[in-house]
Amino acid sequence: MPHPKPVAPRPEPVAPRPEPVAPRPKPVAPRIVDLRHTSAFRLTAGLTGVFIVAVGALLWLFYTLTMDEFTRRIDQTVVGKAHMLAETTAMDHLAPITTAMHDSTSGLEAIAVFDPQGHLILGDPALSRPFPMGRVFERSRGPRGAPVRALALPTADHMTVVVSRDVSPIVDLRARMLTITLVSGAGAVVFALLAGIALSRGPIARIRRFQSVATRIAMGELQLRLAVTPRSDEFDMIAAIINTMVEEIERLLRQVKGATDAIAHDLRTPLSHVRTRLERLALLPGIADAPDSEAAKLLAGARDELDAALDRFRALLRISELEASSRNAEFAPLDPLEMVEGVAELYEPLAEERGIVLRVAGPRGLCIQADERLLFEAVSNLVENAIKFSPTGGTIRLCVAGRGDTVDMSVTDEGPGIPVDEHALVLDRFQRGSGSAGAPGSGLGLSLVAAIVALHNFALRLDDAHPGLVARITAPLQRQ
Repeated sequence: MPHPKPVAPRPEPVAPRPEPVAPRPKPVAPRIVDLRHTSAFRLTAGLTGVFIVAVGALLWLFYTLTMDEFTRRIDQTVVGKAHMLAETTAMDHLAPITTAMHDSTSGLEAIAVFDPQGHLILGDPALSRPFPMGRVFERSRGPRGAPVRALALPTADHMTVVVSRDVSPIVDLRARMLTITLVSGAGAVVFALLAGIALSRGPIARIRRFQSVATRIAMGELQLRLAVTPRSDEFDMIAAIINTMVEEIERLLRQVKGATDAIAHDLRTPLSHVRTRLERLALLPGIADAPDSEAAKLLAGARDELDAALDRFRALLRISELEASSRNAEFAPLDPLEMVEGVAELYEPLAEERGIVLRVAGPRGLCIQADERLLFEAVSNLVENAIKFSPTGGTIRLCVAGRGDTVDMSVTDEGPGIPVDEHALVLDRFQRGSGSAGAPGSGLGLSLVAAIVALHNFALRLDDAHPGLVARITAPLQRQ
């Protein structure tokens, strides 16, 4: 299909390796693996850690105090009985020992009496020496016997009475309580962690909503605002401050844009009238008959300056129109190679005039969704830019390539480029690289391309071609 020549300003030189103009990003929700990087989760994790330590300390204190109390009561029983038997037992009077042994029917107590030489006189031989005197000790009754708490006391005639009590039930209870304590502690840890994650999801959900709205605001939807709830918490305070800031930015941008558009619109008409009068003046006798005269040269220079100014105004109004637009009604499937071939056909005469070769390469059958007229205009600006700065005898390559789920449309020239540290400047209005000094242009060409790319939610990337530049527009591939 025939492609009309786009109405566009003279495009600007393309700098080597400028920053890519990214498409409007979609809000990215925090993933579950990112929870640990959020302040909400860290705060909850800190409180959870304090809770776990507190619960663990309480459980361990309960366990320790309970076991100490059981042990203390057993020791009291052992000490009381040992003192009673030591005071009433003598070498010729062992009746209290015999009576105590017969009264201990539960099997939990064991008693033994030793003479001054340490020989067992009466009682349980498992309580044989050595053992400390005068203090409660713990030992096993025999090699594999039950654990006991025992006390050895001397009698008046230098015998030794040993009284013990089986603490196997206490040992079993201690093991059970330790198991209960550990299981309870582990359960508390799991519960606290799950509660921490659950409690942190609320703040993270609000942050996710903030991120979504803030991303859209950053991409130009300044009419949006962050939600403020009646709770008036710290998130609402931040949201209110950000909303106030966005409102002020929106107001200032409206003022700047309004002033720029008004200047461009109001001055375009009078400047057009001035140019018309200059053309009429050039037709007057004496000037038209002497094209090499000083007056004719001055008039031609004035017309050229006015043309450049009018180009700037047209470009400004065009960029403002694109930046304010959100239309997609004219978006339709198109083959990018056919569109690029149309651009090459349009600019081939200009390239031949300057001794430059245009080459087109790429597969057919790829499909993207775009406004063909606008995308044609953007690629045309890039090609005209490449022609302007390519040397005579150079080659400009227009390539289309499919890369997975995307399609690249690139324009590669062999021009001199500009310093890398100026690559970001050429994408702004009225900014030109230092290498373009003396070259015609308004500093708005790449701004127009960037506006068209942003309107389509495509990506514009500029890379060094060694020598020259690669300007690459990346669009999502449409599956047919």
